[in-house]
Amino acid sequence: MPVLRKYRDRDDYYILTRISGNIITFQLTDEGQRRLQNVGVSSGQQFTRALLLDLYRSGDVFTHGMGPGEITSDIQLVLDFSNDPDSEKMFPSCAGCSSLQDLHLVEVKAKDQFASILCDECRSKKIATFDTSIPLTLVSRAILNRFIAMKEIKKIDASVTAYKELLDAEFESKWDAYRKGKPEQALLIDVDTGKQGKLL
Repeated sequence: MPVLRKYRDRDDYYILTRISGNIITFQLTDEGQRRLQNVGVSSGQQFTRALLLDLYRSGDVFTHGMGPGEITSDIQLVLDFSNDPDSEKMFPSCAGCSSLQDLHLVEVKAKDQFASILCDECRSKKIATFDTSIPLTLVSRAILNRFIAMKEIKKIDASVTAYKELLDAEFESKWDAYRKGKPEQALLIDVDTGKQGKLL
């Protein structure tokens, strides 16, 4: 799970997590720090990847690199990444190189037409082969579905499949939370007695 950390030399925070076998450091905007504090996340505390994804999509976290590289077992124990209940796939990365930098949803038109998620560097290598490119932070569940339907895309690669599953899971969890927060509607007509209930 991602963990919130405080810088030693200043009153700012950063996030550490594991994605594709690498430790990633995310910097937080002031608004991102406020949002985490408002939901009760404090320094040294772990939180779900869904929160991290929400911060990423709103532009409240960003990263300039992949971090220090492969995770060693002692770092895993300190950060408890070995017990992470969320899949590492619960965060988008480039289909070409696993980078998190400047990700876009693209329609590739090479031999086959398909959708992929690519970073800036991988897009620049294939720029002649694709037609549409949308910054991933703007791609909601509705936009992704509309993009696939409008462009008549029949094939999506693993990066888009994982992102679609993540957006679907996020959508379902929000509806589940909404359902749990609402009191159950009483029956208007009792089937056994035939008595009518009240609307108010």
